[in-house]
Amino acid sequence: MDGFPFVSKPGALFGDDFDLPESAPEPEVIEPLFSASELAAARETAWREGNAAGLSESTDGNVAATRRAVEAIAASVAAECNAAAARAEQTAEAIAGLLLDSLAATFPALCARYGDAEVCAIVRAVLPALTREPAITVRANPITAAAVAEEFARLDPDLAAHVRTIECDAMPRGDVRVAWHNGGATRDAAGLWRQVAEVLVPAGLMRVDAMIRETIDAS
Repeated sequence: MDGFPFVSKPGALFGDDFDLPESAPEPEVIEPLFSASELAAARETAWREGNAAGLSESTDGNVAATRRAVEAIAASVAAECNAAAARAEQTAEAIAGLLLDSLAATFPALCARYGDAEVCAIVRAVLPALTREPAITVRANPITAAAVAEEFARLDPDLAAHVRTIECDAMPRGDVRVAWHNGGATRDAAGLWRQVAEVLVPAGLMRVDAMIRETIDAS
């Protein structure tokens, strides 16, 4: 009861009216644990920490992405460099092969064109040292032999008297064989080309068929 006199309704059994609603209890007053300034400071700190964490995560992600991109670019550049080096090597080999094939094709003609002059040079270098030889034989292609005969005319007559020239149709133009007692000198274009081919074929710079073909042509 609230302390005030209550007058029951006529015919009521009890003095209290149970139909009246019960009064709500007074709410409990809870003192705040943090002040408004403390809450504001906490919110500021939380925002800064969250922002810093987000920036750090974003930075880490960017660094990782940048690293992956740089690695991919480096791998691509390395692969392209290797491919370019391989192409350059193939190109260089192709050019070298073309030049050597051209040399192989023109070698017999070069021997024929410049062989007589080389044979004459051999005669000038060898024969003067053979003045004491009783007999010297020079074998050559008829055309080369004619060029050698002209060279003999410039030699010492006594030495020229000991030299016998033999024309050999089987020998290619530009080849010569000079023979004397216990000695000799030879210019053999086919043999020279075989020496060149023995070096170039194993290195892959000349085809085997080119070596055989030009050897046959030069012989």
